[in-house]
Amino acid sequence: MNLKKLYITTAVLAVAATVTYFVKNADTSKPEDPRIGTNLVDNDELNQVTELELISGTESMTFLYDADASNWQLQESYNLPADTGKITELTNQLKETKLQRIASRKPERIADFGFGIDYINLNDASGNSILSLDLGRETEAGKQLVRFGQEELAFIASDSFSVDGDPVSWLEKTLIDVERDAIRSATFQLENGDTLSVTREDDTTDWTTEDTLPEGKQLDQGAITRALNRLVSINFIRLAEQSDPEVVGAQDHSYTISYTLADDSSYTITAGQRPEVKVEKEVETTNEEGETVTEMQEEVETPAGAVFVQISSSDSDAAINEYMSRAAFATTSTLYTAAPKALDDLLSDIPEPEPEEEPAEDPEPAAE
Repeated sequence: MNLKKLYITTAVLAVAATVTYFVKNADTSKPEDPRIGTNLVDNDELNQVTELELISGTESMTFLYDADASNWQLQESYNLPADTGKITELTNQLKETKLQRIASRKPERIADFGFGIDYINLNDASGNSILSLDLGRETEAGKQLVRFGQEELAFIASDSFSVDGDPVSWLEKTLIDVERDAIRSATFQLENGDTLSVTREDDTTDWTTEDTLPEGKQLDQGAITRALNRLVSINFIRLAEQSDPEVVGAQDHSYTISYTLADDSSYTITAGQRPEVKVEKEVETTNEEGETVTEMQEEVETPAGAVFVQISSSDSDAAINEYMSRAAFATTSTLYTAAPKALDDLLSDIPEPEPEEEPAEDPEPAAE
């Protein structure tokens, strides 16, 4: 045997064994990407965010933080204030969600992950990106496929996300919310032209009026209170342009109620609805004798529009005054349909006086 060749072979095997040892015993716990195990965003980064952009399909929503008003405003919806709770819920989810592992580095696999539809973008005041998150589909385990920007690298995140593409769902819906017991006076201007002004000392006393009421009538305390209670907390359900035909039609068929609170602040609320349009049409029907006859029937040509509300505050700095100048607000139908239509709806009959009992006759004296 050639000893020289044997020594060389032994040395090569020794080197190979050494390499194999270090490969097998290398620290395999080191992540493939330094971002694995970290949160999508941290508190310090969130504190720099002044612009939040949400994209869902073709719908894009941009929220800007207004430091003076201390709220987020949705640019695509007349700069109206966003629902603070919903914004907070989203940002909390972003800072609590961690990147668990890499899903894939292969473009052909990533193409099937559902990216390119929903995005969450956070920017600072200078327009610099704090976070650009592309949301893929949810995994079978309830995790979320995500990637940053357009990176050809997909991660699995610890929590699932969804972008609500309805702009109105992100808005603060409450237009007015006051204490019903704080109302001290009110003026009704009803759709048919009737008016009534009432006052009360506090919430434990009855409503009174200096208006002349029809003979035999008095204020219906319950009807007045119910009508006002519907106006102390008002939310909207959708928005419209002020030039919308439904909005214009509602203004021509509306009532107005103003009320003043214990602190002397006051609100004026107008609510209306464009009525349905009916037309008469000739319709062929069959009578009892089986003959075909033509008769006129009413049909609804245009259904009634939505109920729109207009609110103004005596405080010139109240935000509601500014909001009302930007858009028209549709609200629940009962704000109009359940409202008093005429003065008689706020009155009741004066009860007939109880008949006086006749005094009992003195019994006849007993015979002696």
